[in-house]
Amino acid sequence: MAVRKPIQPPTHKEEGVSAPVQHSQRRHLARPRNRARRRTRVVPTAAIAVLVTTLSTLLVPTPASAAGYIYHVGHIMNFPRTGDICTGGYAVRGASGMFVTTAGHCSTNDNGNGTTGHPVHGATRQFGTVIRNDFRVTTAQTFDAALVALAPGDDAYQIVVDPITGRSPGDGRVRGYYANSALTSGFRIGKMGRTTGSTEGLITGWAEAVHNDTSRELVLCTTARVSGGDSGGPVWRVDGNGVMAIGIVKLRLADGGMCFKTIEDTLRQFGAWLPVFARNNVLTNEPGAARVVTEPTGLPLPTKPKQLTEDDFELV
Repeated sequence: MAVRKPIQPPTHKEEGVSAPVQHSQRRHLARPRNRARRRTRVVPTAAIAVLVTTLSTLLVPTPASAAGYIYHVGHIMNFPRTGDICTGGYAVRGASGMFVTTAGHCSTNDNGNGTTGHPVHGATRQFGTVIRNDFRVTTAQTFDAALVALAPGDDAYQIVVDPITGRSPGDGRVRGYYANSALTSGFRIGKMGRTTGSTEGLITGWAEAVHNDTSRELVLCTTARVSGGDSGGPVWRVDGNGVMAIGIVKLRLADGGMCFKTIEDTLRQFGAWLPVFARNNVLTNEPGAARVVTEPTGLPLPTKPKQLTEDDFELV
């Protein structure tokens, strides 16, 4: 995965979920091409080549550039076949390549089960296709997550960005993730969503969501606010390591809270690993490069999950 080093924004040094810090984000709009006036003087070919090369090194790639669509964690995901609009999650990598995660219920068929083959559009055009979807409402167990394969020439930056403001928590670069064992009661997290943007909350405990009176799924719930279209978005935390992945948004509780699938469970489900930025701010795709926090720092979560019926939650 070819990655150009983005502009380094200022960071917030306080541990915990910090208020997002502004960093420069270019809008995904094509730059109008300046038409040069006709000249009678012939410019040498070598000079033209030097000029083009110089300009190309100064421009940051946009969806209209030769590099194609550049996905950031938290970008909007449109599913035109179903009319659904969701949010994109983290980029993950496996033996067969690199993919972007989102909620499986964002791409379903007539019976409510997750489906594949649906095109996925960003703010300007299609950039991927759903190639795996483990969401099921007609089986005993389900896993509400899907993988999107990027179109040829498109790429993903493992940088968390608020889809509404363009801001990032910390410097936005993902350095690693928290294992389930490190997630505790009262643990503060943040999330991104295309509807509510960046919101924060506290982890309250595990829950088992029941779909269609049949299919069950384990999720971790919080007090963070979400709304329709936020599903699939990244759940994160900023600590001394930098931005750390926590999970992806799944549902909204009747009391307004949010539940998510943990990043550890998601990686295990797909047999994948998390590409991360090293200390020199270079993205590495190698397995085992992610910093993983495993030790808890707060009160343990209740071991028995709360039971949630369809009256207690809605998929967003």
